[in-house]
Amino acid sequence: MKKIAILAMTAALSLAACATGPSMTQQDANNAISAAKTELNKAASMNYTWRDTRKIIKAAEKAAKEGEYEKAVDLATEARKQGELAQAQAREEQNAGPRF
Repeated sequence: MKKIAILAMTAALSLAACATGPSMTQQDANNAISAAKTELNKAASMNYTWRDTRKIIKAAEKAAKEGEYEKAVDLATEARKQGELAQAQAREEQNAGPRF
């Protein structure tokens, strides 16, 4: 659980830094989307993806295509966070089972 809390705090700090920085560019959006896809693929390799992560990435791609780069970065950051948390959850639950 500590790992999940640390990941959540890191994501929150990243979002805060993005909010105070300059406007986002298409390259920023593409980089964020690429990072989100990487984390999703890592989670998929562990057979542990969350339900809405792909939908969020598609929404980020749509926003980037429409020139809404800040929205795209925000969505991609959320998707990346979900991918990271899915991996953490998979590691935590890999030895789950009944304890007799």
